[in-house]
Amino acid sequence: MFAKLAENWRAITLAVALHAIIAALLIVGVQWASDAASSRGNRGERIVTASVVNPGSVETRMPDPVSPAPQAEPATPPEPDTSAEDAAAADAEQARQQAADDAQAQAERDEAARDKAEQQKAAAAKAAAATAAREKAQAQADAREKAEAQAKARAEEAEAQRKTQAKAKAEAQRKAESAAAERARAQAAEKAAQAKAAAEAQKQQAAAQAKKQQAAAAEAVRKKAEAERQAKAEAERKAEAERQAQAKAAAARQAREEAARKAAAARAAAAQRAREAELRNAMAAESAGRQNAADSRARGAYIQAIKDRVESNWNRPPGARNISCKVSVKQLPGGQISSFRLLGSCGGAAVDRSVEQAIRKSDPLPKAPSDSVFSSEIVFNFEPDQ
Repeated sequence: MFAKLAENWRAITLAVALHAIIAALLIVGVQWASDAASSRGNRGERIVTASVVNPGSVETRMPDPVSPAPQAEPATPPEPDTSAEDAAAADAEQARQQAADDAQAQAERDEAARDKAEQQKAAAAKAAAATAAREKAQAQADAREKAEAQAKARAEEAEAQRKTQAKAKAEAQRKAESAAAERARAQAAEKAAQAKAAAEAQKQQAAAQAKKQQAAAAEAVRKKAEAERQAKAEAERKAEAERQAQAKAAAARQAREEAARKAAAARAAAAQRAREAELRNAMAAESAGRQNAADSRARGAYIQAIKDRVESNWNRPPGARNISCKVSVKQLPGGQISSFRLLGSCGGAAVDRSVEQAIRKSDPLPKAPSDSVFSSEIVFNFEPDQ
């Protein structure tokens, strides 16, 4: 029950506010009529009757005051006229009954709307809301027209009563009958609208049930397709995971081999730097007094440095043993190799290619310590196993 109240809090709030406004207007209307009758009595002055209508659809507009026409003082006081009080009481009772009927109808409509909202899906609820909005807008428009007609009628009635009391009484009776007929027509129209709404609700409920069954069938098909898709995706995921694991293992193996190669190259480079440093130290020690011997030894060390550089960049082919051959290298003063050739085979085509590749990797060659040591053509024995 509280859940239904929470879902329809707007309708409940509107109903409570409507009852409060009707009660206030009833009290004010009755008090106004009583004050007017008690203060004027039956002295020939104008009497204004008032009735209460639906406050939610009536724009209150008071008629312009009209000065009473001067009348001759009657010889004898007339009998007290209670027609205004009776009319006001009748109007108040009619308004109260109308408000009660409206509240009861509103409560029934709210209950029907709640039941309808619980049974329909989102799409049916949207259509029903649109239909209810149109019907409500039409009902409000009818109520406004009715309220404007009643307000105009009461203003005309009040003006007529101020001119002549007798004519006002007849006009009041006519308007009361007209208002009763109008209420009867409104009630008939409301009942017809309720019947139409009930038929429409049944039709929409049947359509919603059919749509629900179709949706259930479509959902079953979708779930089956989704299960097949997930099974296929799982198989593909497992295959991809296996492929990635294999690729990762291959990458790790390649990384280890690359690290070992780099470590060997680093060790060779360190040894080369040590030998070159030793060569420079030997050349510096031997430079004074024995230039020729120093140059000879420096040249030998220089050629050895070139030989070591080439051998450090050499990658031994599988199964190659006891490698030995002569190599001729032509170079520029900066150590850049201009050409080279093998003076005989080093033990096979694969070994020859490996030696040539080592010479290319060694470009540029170590620089000569002095111009006297430098030679544009160097010949050395390639003997990595010695």
